[in-house]
Amino acid sequence: MNAFMVWSQHERRKIMHQWPDMHNAEISQRLGRRWQLLQDSEKIPFVREAERLRLKHMADYPDYNIADLVFTY
Repeated sequence: MNAFMVWSQHERRKIMHQWPDMHNAEISQRLGRRWQLLQDSEKIPFVREAERLRLKHMADYPDYNIADLVFTY
């Protein structure tokens, strides 16, 4: 999960609470625009959390390789 995904999990809930009838595509567009407007310093906690999750995944699944999941036809 990257920093945007970590951040957007929380922000998506806020938007859905404020505008429960908003279409998911519109929510995603708003999230993208809001993420781009954040200062780098505001993104740091989410970058750190994404890195923590990446390291945890590596520890939990040391033999994981995305290439093993790719099918060739």
